Amino acid sequence: MKQFFRITAALLAAAFLLALTGCGSSSSAPSFTWFVDTIPANLDPQVASAAPDVIACENLYSGLVRKKADGEIVPDLSESWTVSSDGKTYTFQIKDGLTYKAVKGASTDHTITAEDFVFAFRRIFQPQTNSPYAVEFAALENSAAVLAGTADASTLGVSAAGPLTLVFRLSEKDDNFLAKLTLPGAMPCDEAFFESTRGTYGLTAKTTLSSGSFYLYNWTASGLFLHRDVSSPMIGSLRLVQNTGSTGKSAAQLIADEKCSAALDDTGEDTSLQSVDYSDTTWALLFNSAEDSVFADQELRQALAGIARENVDVPSSGLYTAAEGLVPTGLSVDGIDYRKSAGNPLPTITDPRTLYLNARQGMASSDFSGVTILLPKEAGLTELAEQINGAWQKDCSLFFSVEEVPQEEFDKRLAAGSYTIALAPIRAEGGSVYQMLQQFTAEGGGLTGWSDPIYSQRLAESAQQTGNARCALLADCERQLLEGCAVVPLLGQNRRLLVADGITGLVFDPFTPVLDLTDAQKN
Repeated sequence: MKQFFRITAALLAAAFLLALTGCGSSSSAPSFTWFVDTIPANLDPQVASAAPDVIACENLYSGLVRKKADGEIVPDLSESWTVSSDGKTYTFQIKDGLTYKAVKGASTDHTITAEDFVFAFRRIFQPQTNSPYAVEFAALENSAAVLAGTADASTLGVSAAGPLTLVFRLSEKDDNFLAKLTLPGAMPCDEAFFESTRGTYGLTAKTTLSSGSFYLYNWTASGLFLHRDVSSPMIGSLRLVQNTGSTGKSAAQLIADEKCSAALDDTGEDTSLQSVDYSDTTWALLFNSAEDSVFADQELRQALAGIARENVDVPSSGLYTAAEGLVPTGLSVDGIDYRKSAGNPLPTITDPRTLYLNARQGMASSDFSGVTILLPKEAGLTELAEQINGAWQKDCSLFFSVEEVPQEEFDKRLAAGSYTIALAPIRAEGGSVYQMLQQFTAEGGGLTGWSDPIYSQRLAESAQQTGNARCALLADCERQLLEGCAVVPLLGQNRRLLVADGITGLVFDPFTPVLDLTDAQKN
């Protein structure tokens, strides 16, 4: 089972809350309970995208390589590999005698061979699979044509040169290719077993096979339970369940009460616990820029955006920092620090008050009737919204109301475009810069109603590139989006994972989101 979860994965869909508990078990090896929002529903590694599903897959399956805590990539199901001098051909030798495990660790006759990896990658690029991992392996030869359905899957740049020899051929060098082979989509899939499931692969316990150090023990409406054959102090079982008895308690309190051994925290409270800090969320002003909206006028948006940015004070709670762009600091693209590579994308708006006067020509005061600033009631950013609103009143004589609604209602209205101005959290689900920017295309949900064919084209092109070329295209998209001022980044939200003393060997990547338990111990 691999130990690394990359920051650039294309994944995932909604905000997550999880905690990890180190409760004892009846066996000699300790157990680990992980709170998830919903019980995992899909254990197909080539398809899994929801956070609980990815968490399960990353512990249930192993791939060719894994990454250790110190960053070293080491063999997992492979014995060794070689890379050609031009960096475009990777040849792996797979360990002999490997087999899949069935439910409760039962042995099977399904051996793990090179063909299983070939089949897995062909599945990724079958259009009907709709795999979130296709964008990550775009460097494979002929991948775009296979994904588009204009070429047969057999032409994809992955092949078996023997039962235990796997060859990848890239159309261009990808310096992060080895790290990408730790993603769920790169896990092996036995074609005969897959076909025998008749469309239910990974959807039930009986139609799931494990290739990792953990195997599936039980899967019910109450939770998903993984076991492995190890002894103390190694973690021997992983329980993925919902938190039904300790809601409302902070992460630190849950750990203090020995309800969990680690938990995500965004309170900023002082603590002596081990912590890993990160940011995956940017709070931004969103202007509804649909054609029938008063904020369809870009000059008006730019004027209000400039005034808002001049009057933002970072809250003193320690939970926030000034946004350096829409994409948070710390995210990477193909192993490249995105924010460092992309630079500062925030537009320079000179003399926003004159811009406002120009924009108001021909507009009536009635055009602004019904405009409100929508924000989630639980966000704790009322003061910020009122601060911005006050600046607009002072400089533009615009009088808006601040409308706070429950999170569920806020999410529905945002998705439906039922707002005029919103103060909203924009999340990098799965740590994906591409996904974060895609939310502002019609295909990705059209979050603000703003659209530009050049933006959509550049974003689509970025999915076919790797490394610096992909970073450059994504950076162009971010700058173009922010220059239009339908989105105005204000604050980066800080988060952290708190870990209790005695827990070692966890490898945490906040952007997957998952913890790798391969080397996890409870001392």
